[in-house]
Amino acid sequence: MRARARKYGRIWLRTASMAVQAQLTYRLGSLGFLLGKMIRLVFFFAFVIAIFNHVQTVAGYSLAETALFFLTFNLVDMAAQILFRGVYGARRTVTEGDFDFYLIQPCSPLFRMVCSTVDFLDLVTIVPVLVMVGMVFARLPPLGLGRYLAYGALTVNAVVLVFAVHVLVAALAVRTQEMENAIWIYRDVMFMGKFPVDVYARPVRWALTFALPIAVMTTFPAKALLGILSPAWAAYSVALAAAAVALSLRFWRGSVALYTSSSS
Repeated sequence: MRARARKYGRIWLRTASMAVQAQLTYRLGSLGFLLGKMIRLVFFFAFVIAIFNHVQTVAGYSLAETALFFLTFNLVDMAAQILFRGVYGARRTVTEGDFDFYLIQPCSPLFRMVCSTVDFLDLVTIVPVLVMVGMVFARLPPLGLGRYLAYGALTVNAVVLVFAVHVLVAALAVRTQEMENAIWIYRDVMFMGKFPVDVYARPVRWALTFALPIAVMTTFPAKALLGILSPAWAAYSVALAAAAVALSLRFWRGSVALYTSSSS
């Protein structure tokens, strides 16, 4: 198991290095994308601060607490962009025949499909986000170690749940050679996690907790840190992620079994 982990670690580092070299080839374009990502963060914080100039709280949360929800969303989203970027080209990989080569290589085709593309710009932009998370932590009242551990564990659990979503999208691409918009539908809904789901109406909260569990990915970790997430909801988060990964992997294996090559 350890040797297998080292093998895939080397493959990931190699593909990450190749992605960095490709992006540095177009330095001006990469700089523009990087600035765009940072400007988006700045404008969102300006928007939140403008709201708090007129109200004391949003859904009962202070400015620092609202910032925590937004930064948690960014941590989960950026981790997904760094680790699972390959899904965005899944349909092209299948239709152009590259997936045929993935199947005969001594490496998991799922790993190649989902994890072999790395966005170097997100590796850069996640650093200031982590710094801002630390600043928000400093603004909150003293919290016990257990809360920080719960926050970290549920954030990792959120990334696992996002992995399951990306595996599902990759499986749909293999099975149908379509569904190129599936990942963008997920991204559009994911943006609703910028704020705590408490700001939405009850039916929307239900949908974001059970149907497409954005709340589990972004709101639950922050609530755990603030001490307002019950153990039952934490257990639900972990169970949901485990079930989602198991089902998505099963669907992936079924899709690969039905695959007949793009040239058939």
